[in-house]
Amino acid sequence: MNTLNSRIFPLLALSSALLLSTAVLAAEDKKPEAAPAAPTAIPVKPVAASQPAFTVPDPVAVVNGTPIPKATFNQYAQRMSGRVKTDTPEASKALVDQLVMEELLVQEAKKQKLTDDPEIKQQLAMVERSLLASTVVRRMLSESAPSEDAIKKEYETAVAAMKGKEYKAAHILVDSEDKAKEIVAELKKDGSKFAELAKAKSSDSSAANGGDLGWFTPSMMVPPFAQAVAKMEKGKFSEEPVQTPFGWHVILLEDTRDATPPSLDELKPQIQQMLQSKLVNDYLEKLKSGAKIEVTEIQVSAAKPTAPEAAKEEKK
Repeated sequence: MNTLNSRIFPLLALSSALLLSTAVLAAEDKKPEAAPAAPTAIPVKPVAASQPAFTVPDPVAVVNGTPIPKATFNQYAQRMSGRVKTDTPEASKALVDQLVMEELLVQEAKKQKLTDDPEIKQQLAMVERSLLASTVVRRMLSESAPSEDAIKKEYETAVAAMKGKEYKAAHILVDSEDKAKEIVAELKKDGSKFAELAKAKSSDSSAANGGDLGWFTPSMMVPPFAQAVAKMEKGKFSEEPVQTPFGWHVILLEDTRDATPPSLDELKPQIQQMLQSKLVNDYLEKLKSGAKIEVTEIQVSAAKPTAPEAAKEEKK
C-alpha cells in the first residue's frame, strides 16, 4: 500500500468513530417536546408513563447481500454505553446507519484488495495479539479477583505503616549558617517575631505566610528537617540551625498530633489496583517459568558518520 493509502486508512477509522458519536448524540437531541398538560380542577394521582418497547431485528441491515447481525449491533452499542445513549429507537437507528456506512467502506476495502496488503496484515496481526493477550489477563482477573479479606488485610498493613505523628511548623530559610545564627539570636530576644522575621529574611516561598508550612508527616520532608522536627518541643524554635540541601533552616514547631490514616473506602480502589497488578505479575511469572524462551541478542554496530562528517574527515 502506498503512503497515501496508509494515511487514509486510519483516518477513515477515526472519522467513523467520530461520525458514530455525532450521529447518536444528534438522534438523542431530536426527541419531540411534550405538550403542556391542560389544567384541571381536580387533583389526579400521577401515573408513571410506560416506556415504549422496541425490538432490535436480526440482522439489523443487509448491505449488498451481506447481513449486519444483531450481535454486531449489540457489541457496538455496548462499546458506546456510558458516552451516549443507545437504548432508544432514534439512537439505535443512528447506530444502524453508521454500521451500514462502515460495511460499505469494508466492502470497498475488499474490492481494493486491502486485505492482501502486507502492511494491513501486519496491523491486523498486532491488533489480534493485543486483543488475545488482554482478554487472557481480563479473564484471569475476573476469576481471581482480590477478596474482601485480602483487601482488608492489605489496608491494615498500610495503616500500620502510616502510624506516627503529624507536625505543624514554620521555618525561616537562609543561604548561610551565620545568617541563621543571627536569626536565632533575634528570636532569643523576642520569640514572637518569628513570622515577621520569616517575611523579611526567608528565601522560601512560605515567607509570605510567615514561614508557615502547615501540617505534614516526616516522609514529606527531607530527612535532616524531619529528624530535627521530631526532636523538638512544641512551641519552641530550633536554637541550632538545621542544614538541608536547600540551605539553613530555623524551625518553629507549633503543634503535633497523631497521624490519621485514610478510611478503607478511600484506599480501596488503590489497594484493588495494587493487588490486581500483583496477580498479573505473578501470573506472567508462572507462564514464563513453564515456558522455553530463547532470546536472540540484538547486535548494535557503531553509527556510520553522516555525509558532512565524512567530508570533514577526508579533508583532514
